[in-house]
Amino acid sequence: MRVETTRFGALEAGEEEFLGFPDGLYGFGDVHRYLVVNRRGESPFQWLQSVDRPDLAFVVLDPSLFCPGYRIDLSAEDRQALGWDGRSALDVWVVVGVPDNPEKMTANLKGPIIVNRARRIGRQVILPGDEWSPRHNVIDGIRGERRAVFGG
Repeated sequence: MRVETTRFGALEAGEEEFLGFPDGLYGFGDVHRYLVVNRRGESPFQWLQSVDRPDLAFVVLDPSLFCPGYRIDLSAEDRQALGWDGRSALDVWVVVGVPDNPEKMTANLKGPIIVNRARRIGRQVILPGDEWSPRHNVIDGIRGERRAVFGG
C-alpha cells in the first residue's frame, strides 16, 4: 500500500506493517493507524507516522536509552486493550519534542506509548502520580547515565 506523507514523501508498506491504535493517541483520538519509520538505520529515534494523515508524525524513542529507572505498571484495562497475555514482549516509546536547540529535547515520560508488536496494537497511557514528567530532558538523562557509568 502506498502511504502519502508530508515529511517522507510516498512510502510503500504492507498492511502487516501498520500499528492499530483503537483509542488513538491523546489529542488525536480520531487517528488509528500508524507506521514506524526509521530513516537512519542506526538512530535510536524513530517516527510514528500516521497512515491516514500525511501531516501527522511523532518522533519516538525507547526511554530505557536515557532513563534507566523508568518503570510502567500496566492496568488490567491497558493489558486487555493491548491484547497482552503477559508473555510476549511489549515496546515502550515516549514522544520526543525536538526544538531548534537539541540540548533542550524533552520526552513525555508521563504518557508513554505501549505497543504489542505481536498483535500490532498500540495504546498511549497516562501514568498516575507525579513521578514522571511530560517534559523530561533527554540530554540531561543521557549525561546522568554517563556520569553514573563512568564516574564523571
